[in-house]
Amino acid sequence: GIELDVPFPEKTVSKSIDDYFQKLGYKGKDTKGYLTYKGVRLPQLGPDIYDLYFKTDKKSRKEKDATTVTLMISSGYEKFIGDTTNAPLIDSAKNYLNGLTDRVAAYDLDQQITEQDVALKKALKKLTNLTETGQDLQKKKVKIENDISDNLKGQASQKAESEKQQQILQTLRDKRKQ
Repeated sequence: GIELDVPFPEKTVSKSIDDYFQKLGYKGKDTKGYLTYKGVRLPQLGPDIYDLYFKTDKKSRKEKDATTVTLMISSGYEKFIGDTTNAPLIDSAKNYLNGLTDRVAAYDLDQQITEQDVALKKALKKLTNLTETGQDLQKKKVKIENDISDNLKGQASQKAESEKQQQILQTLRDKRKQ
């Protein structure tokens, strides 16, 4: 098999590989820890059809954001091809694998853009909700201020009415004393 270290987390690398082959119309299958694509024709590997076996592993415990990708190529029926059986194909496969880092980087960037787009939509929705709540609170504030103003007018008029009634009572009491 051919190995390549890719400076991305294992999950990102395996999803990137699967995404790439799905876009080409191939469906991957998990076989004994390998993501397998059967009957693949890749121009980078030449005109023939191959079965491709990809394995992605964390490079090490310390390097969680680095992944070792192993690619094995079979001409079918699990007849694996090596340097001795088909050196030009292995060289083409190495070149193909060397382009993987760029594809993973592009995939990772697409994922970040998608996640950021979701985060932006969420933030905008929250802003809209806060703005609407602010407008509602502003309306309530105006209503409360009007209610306070009406209440103060009511208090003033009621005070005047109370003083008038007090005056009448006093007048009536003064009549009794005479």
